Amino acid sequence: MKTTIKDGRRKEVHSMEASGELFHRGGMTVIRFSEPQEENDTQSTIQTVKLHRGQMSVQRKGAITMNQRFIPGRETEGMYHSPYGPMDMRTDTSEVDYEWDSQALEGFIDLRYALVMQGSKTGNYHMHVKIKEV
Repeated sequence: MKTTIKDGRRKEVHSMEASGELFHRGGMTVIRFSEPQEENDTQSTIQTVKLHRGQMSVQRKGAITMNQRFIPGRETEGMYHSPYGPMDMRTDTSEVDYEWDSQALEGFIDLRYALVMQGSKTGNYHMHVKIKEV
């Protein structure tokens, strides 16, 4: 998973690699994995990604708790709970692209959105996820 965040002239890139589970049920794809732990984390965070009909939702439970929905062309609201307390989130999604090759057992997710936390814009995000079934 590679996430690029742009805020004006500032640009950050974060990468993460994880193993988990992949399910296909009734037109929905579900990916569940444990995020790599940061140095100061006392508990892990389980992330569940659901893709269905051009929309995506992300649920994180553990050191960080969050529910976020991505619907292209719509602004959605969510909450982010960290050890520092809860924060309101607004997500304005421009793209959710998901492809799965059932022959090669691999695919990708491309997600583009703008994020506002506690009323302040944090930047424009581009997340690219490579998925490979082993």
